[in-house]
Amino acid sequence: MSVTSQKRTVPGYPRLELGWVLVILLTVFAVAPLTYPGFFQAQSGFLPAFNVEHISEAPNWGRMPDLLRGEGKLPYLLAWPLLQASGGGAAAIKWGYGLAFVLGALATYAWTRRWMGARGSLLGAIVYTYLPWHLSAVYVRGAYAEAWLWVYLPLVLWAIDRLTERRFLAAVIVGLAASLAALWTQPGLFALAVPLLVVYGAAMHVRSQWPPGRIAGTLAVSLAVSLLVLWLASRIVPEGGLSFAKHFVYPFQLFSAAWGNDLSFQLGLAGVGLSLVAVVLWLNKRPRGSRGTGGSTLSPAGPTASLASTAAFSRALWFWVIALLLLVLLTLAASAIFWRLSGFDAFVRQPWQLLALTGLPLAFLSGSVVRLDRRLAALPAWAGLIAFVILASYPYLAPPTTQVDPGPEPVAMFQPGAQGAAEIMLLDYEIAPPTEITPTLTLTMTWQTVQPPDRDYTVFVHTLASGGRKAAQRDTYPCDGECPTSSWQAGEIIVDRHQFDLPPDAPEGPYRLAVGFYLLDTGERVAVTGRDDGTVFLHVP
Repeated sequence: MSVTSQKRTVPGYPRLELGWVLVILLTVFAVAPLTYPGFFQAQSGFLPAFNVEHISEAPNWGRMPDLLRGEGKLPYLLAWPLLQASGGGAAAIKWGYGLAFVLGALATYAWTRRWMGARGSLLGAIVYTYLPWHLSAVYVRGAYAEAWLWVYLPLVLWAIDRLTERRFLAAVIVGLAASLAALWTQPGLFALAVPLLVVYGAAMHVRSQWPPGRIAGTLAVSLAVSLLVLWLASRIVPEGGLSFAKHFVYPFQLFSAAWGNDLSFQLGLAGVGLSLVAVVLWLNKRPRGSRGTGGSTLSPAGPTASLASTAAFSRALWFWVIALLLLVLLTLAASAIFWRLSGFDAFVRQPWQLLALTGLPLAFLSGSVVRLDRRLAALPAWAGLIAFVILASYPYLAPPTTQVDPGPEPVAMFQPGAQGAAEIMLLDYEIAPPTEITPTLTLTMTWQTVQPPDRDYTVFVHTLASGGRKAAQRDTYPCDGECPTSSWQAGEIIVDRHQFDLPPDAPEGPYRLAVGFYLLDTGERVAVTGRDDGTVFLHVP
């Protein structure tokens, strides 16, 4: 019986497969934090929301333009219709993250289904969704473009697999569209993924009757050509950042459960554990149920879909084992000489960004356990594996949130020296004006860090009467010295309150406040975007 006939219950009416529905339903825990009131405090802060509000300047509104290492514009164009529907940039970005989670899981399910059937591919899709680095990209880093890159990579792999089945039209359309979308989303990181994709395509097209030397030669030539093209491309782009070598990952961090303001680089208990189980099962030569564990109905006793041959599955499994090891190695200091000689640091700002590509091998290897051992396809064991994956990542699904709503743009942006990107944003402020009974003026400012300052700035607040006469002033470190700017973390929200009395001889209002930062040792003011005097003026009601 053909696969097509298995998918129909009434002639002419296709049956909705339960697997696709379950993929969507099981992403609910990853999406749930996006439904919390307010906005989560990621390291990118409100910048993604501001960029979608200023779509003509996206993705470089408030940032330094970076053609390769920065974000592309496509994710913000996709969020623009969501902005029209939701009415706010923050809500639109949250909807965009949610769509990326769901579509990435569906794309992974579609790609891996040929290899391990419905139940194995669903397990792989859930591992892909709940990998700590995937969750970190959204809820810790706020990397909006990278969240969408996780959607396109499995689609490219799906297209490569369709080429092996000689479905050229579908492969070309999907593969080309997904590749162009990835280039318009995160060009540098996708460029580094190209050798991986090229060698995967070569490995899947070799024939089992070929001698080992011919197979090895085909893969070596594919890798060499893709690396050469990548090297030539790196020659015509600016070199990577000077701090690249300072951001290699320590081996213990790949398994550390630490999580907080700083990044966590762990690969994930569930993904690594299931991948190890898959390798052990294959080494023990017990690929049980290699053709009967993944049906179109998610029933282990029901009809099964045609899976890839055991020989092809073996090549794919070993390819992803080697790929995972190489990707991890490239994030460690041991690979520093490779980055230095190749110049590939021109495509990413930090080597740990390659952890985004580890989601592909971890998803494939994790889902493979269902094909390698038929007992794991039985409902209790399979459901237990799904629960294990979700529960293992559950502690990472509680990001801190803020109820601040800055609207379409911040009140002001501060950038030190000649730096073209904002370092600190004034999101909002509130003024309690003086009265006849209480001549105290209270200013509450809400700051957010874009790039953590490396120096301590002094905040000045000058009360100006009509004609610009200074009625009072207050200069101090933020929070009365309790939260110096050098301690601020990327994306952190700081509530800074300033309270002072007006002198008895102060001129009559109306008043306005002049606010800004300066360096105490030099008196140099921090520049304000759009102004020449380094000052923000706030009107007292």
